[in-house]
Amino acid sequence: MLMKRILLATTLLVTMLLTANTTSAQKVYITPSKGAVAYHKAKTCAYLRNSANVEEISTTKAKELGRHACVRCYGSAKATAEKKEVVAKQNAEKKAAAKKSTPARDEKGRFIKKGDTEKKVAEKKPAAKKTTAAKKETAKKAAPERDEKGRFVKKTDAEKKVAEKKTAAKKATPERDEKGRFVKKTDETKAAAKKTTTTKKATTTKKTTTKKAA
Repeated sequence: MLMKRILLATTLLVTMLLTANTTSAQKVYITPSKGAVAYHKAKTCAYLRNSANVEEISTTKAKELGRHACVRCYGSAKATAEKKEVVAKQNAEKKAAAKKSTPARDEKGRFIKKGDTEKKVAEKKPAAKKTTAAKKETAKKAAPERDEKGRFVKKTDAEKKVAEKKTAAKKATPERDEKGRFVKKTDETKAAAKKTTTTKKATTTKKTTTKKAA
């Protein structure tokens, strides 16, 4: 009983394969003109009467060329079904082509210049993240401290002086760019920095004189 089932299944499989091969190898007729959209069962089809050049090709090749079954030769049902398949395939190809031709965008939706390679874009992302993290850290340090109830914590005179010294030292340190190179100050920046230093010295001298006089 089992052997009979196996034999039956094998026979059906072979029959299906032979049928598929016969269908794909079946010869059809087309005209190579630009406006032609269908393939025909025979040369005698009414749509081929006025065609000077008729070619014989396989059904598979005809479908690859974007042709569907002729309504007269194969009936409206098959012709309509194959036409839908062809249209769907053409639309998919158009979308894929349009997607490729669309300029690439970065994470902010800005167009990426053609000169920028994928490597450059990849390098920019970590740098941008580092800059953002550094800004957040600076803002966090600059914010006044709070206690567990959310109230501002008052700093002692000693802590204030230490903070002022750190700020002064940081200001005195020459600025560097993203590559670690020193940034040159303009004449206006230098003049402003010199003026601030002179003002601070004058204020300190005045306070010392006042204390001595007292």
